[in-house]
Amino acid sequence: MNGWPEDASAEMVDVVFELEAGTVAPDHADALASALRLALPWLDDEPHAGILPLSGLGRGDGLSYVGRRSRLVIRMPIHRSAGADSLCGSALDIDGEPLGIGRSSLRPLLPVTEVVHSHFVSFGTADEIEFLAACRAELAQRRIGGEPVTGRARRMHSAAGEVHGFALMLHGLKRAESVAIQETGLGRHHLLGCGLFVPHKSIAAVGE
Repeated sequence: MNGWPEDASAEMVDVVFELEAGTVAPDHADALASALRLALPWLDDEPHAGILPLSGLGRGDGLSYVGRRSRLVIRMPIHRSAGADSLCGSALDIDGEPLGIGRSSLRPLLPVTEVVHSHFVSFGTADEIEFLAACRAELAQRRIGGEPVTGRARRMHSAAGEVHGFALMLHGLKRAESVAIQETGLGRHHLLGCGLFVPHKSIAAVGE
């Protein structure tokens, strides 16, 4: 792709969609995943694809408000990104609330010098010791270094039951490792927004 950074991932990309104003329930991850599975049936065939949490939402009156700065981000293989444009101009049904999808753009996955963060990583346990053991085991199996630091305990509702996990930061990564963990994620439920990492400036805000 013209103008694409040379050190960006050659496998995966974030497709960023503008959104129309509206509302969604605070616990909307499962409904969003279901709507996107209907619109993009191949999502279930791509083990590393994921849906990042909607960004730029306002809060109040028991609802989350979608505004001009809100964005939907889907992490997917680069070869799928052109097909994702079919979402532009459509409206997803999120538990009865329409979510209007606007223009899209591509955001590369870039190497960072040291730190990546995920707001919610799940290994199917609410026990922090078991969680960290599972995290270290998967990192070791994939030969990815870095030190995991847990943040707040997390939980969400899904059609399959409650999902438990923790915010997680990995620091001390090499540049190639930071790209690898962004490409493949960690743990379970990537289509619910879990286990997807983004670059972070420091380890100070792991609990935020």
